[in-house]
Amino acid sequence: MDDLNAVRRVRRPVPAMTPQAESAARARLLTAVRTPVRTPVRTAPPRRRPARPVWRLVTAAVLAVLAGLGWAATREPGATPVASVQQLSEWAADAAEDAPGPGARGDQWLYVKELNAAPGAYSGYGVDTSRRITSEVWTSVDGKKIAWYDDKGKLLVQYTHPGIGAAELAAEPVTPETVTDRLMAALRPLDASAGDPPPPMNERLFQAIYQLMGEQALPPRVRAALFRALPAIEGVQVTPDAVDAGGRHGVAFSYTGDWARYDLILSPGDYRFLGTYGVSVTDRTFTWTGGSADVPAGTPVTWTARLGTEVVDEPGRRP
Repeated sequence: MDDLNAVRRVRRPVPAMTPQAESAARARLLTAVRTPVRTPVRTAPPRRRPARPVWRLVTAAVLAVLAGLGWAATREPGATPVASVQQLSEWAADAAEDAPGPGARGDQWLYVKELNAAPGAYSGYGVDTSRRITSEVWTSVDGKKIAWYDDKGKLLVQYTHPGIGAAELAAEPVTPETVTDRLMAALRPLDASAGDPPPPMNERLFQAIYQLMGEQALPPRVRAALFRALPAIEGVQVTPDAVDAGGRHGVAFSYTGDWARYDLILSPGDYRFLGTYGVSVTDRTFTWTGGSADVPAGTPVTWTARLGTEVVDEPGRRP
């Protein structure tokens, strides 16, 4: 369980270890964090979703890891590349609207099981892509609380970041603009409590959406609105072929912050959430009370794959 606790410290949306972030890290299973390459091309999405795109790894670093492990990447036929962030946004939103909702009561919880790259070096700011561990969390259907078992088997419950959940986001009207405004309103009060200057709002918006997609039981219309909000965030771009920690290939929304790039990976067939990948893009030194860590560029900082979700009646209960 020490490894699992370390993963929680890694998978978090805030790049610097502030006191606030140190607290939030205990509950974070997802991280979030490119220069803009935006070519808005609005095309009507086909009703039949495109098949998986051509195999290409996110970074040379990951390619080297996979080659060293002897993994064989497979490509499924009929690949259709995504032309732009706008196109991916529309296809993903259209698929979200067609998908069934979580079908849960407000007092229930979403159980999420994931495969993670194990904690590596750099005191929680890196992962070992040659090893895997499994994690489990429970998020309240209203999106306000998250629960997990600590290394002693005790169930812990904490409020989620950024303090807004599915219930508020689902209030009418539900549009890309309204969900963005609500997220910004929830994020701004965190500025005053941060020990360091916060990242730009665009980065934090991507981080919040990245986290919501992975942890919460979002109604279809909210998930669709969040997808349609992504093209309006300057710096978001498409990674045509990203690989999750389970070896599945997908297409990703990507954003590069001041020290790392993070990918929100979707299945290119039906745009389901597959997992995440993050890699440092610059050398960075992190300091905290009693220690520090030098994290070189090219260090994988998160790698996940969703294994399954199910609605349960209480936190800690497994399907």
